[in-house]
Amino acid sequence: MTDSKTGSDLAQRVLASRRGLMCGLAGLGAAGALAACGTAESPSSESTSGSDDATTGGSEGSTGDAGGGTAIAATADVPEGGGIVVEDTVLVQPSADEFLAFSAACPHMGTTVNPPDADGVIVCPNHGSQFSLEGELEQGPAETGLASVEITVEDGQIFLA
Repeated sequence: MTDSKTGSDLAQRVLASRRGLMCGLAGLGAAGALAACGTAESPSSESTSGSDDATTGGSEGSTGDAGGGTAIAATADVPEGGGIVVEDTVLVQPSADEFLAFSAACPHMGTTVNPPDADGVIVCPNHGSQFSLEGELEQGPAETGLASVEITVEDGQIFLA
């Protein structure tokens, strides 16, 4: 009789440990999903704050000090009808002397988009979302365009506002 009771106790312990393991794995999965959800928001919130951008960009020989920040690029580095990706920002020049900036995080899942191609299309390498030089959505799976980022242009340098 003690053997069957011991076997029953052992079976309950095994089930309990399996249940605990499964609950633990589910908790880890939920934590990972929450962390991934936060990824898409981080680049756009950071790029609009300008708080740590003063230390990240500026390898372009920036000497200006617009708004207390460091230049993230020179205007000469941004081709007309195209653009570049600098850190977490897409800088574009749709027409002569018109500069726009957007978060480089695709609104679909937060992947950093590629610089505009020869046709002026900004493509997300992860799932193929496409955006115009004005940041507008041209093709999904993203459901919105790229988030605008405020910039200032001064003395041939581009600064986060």
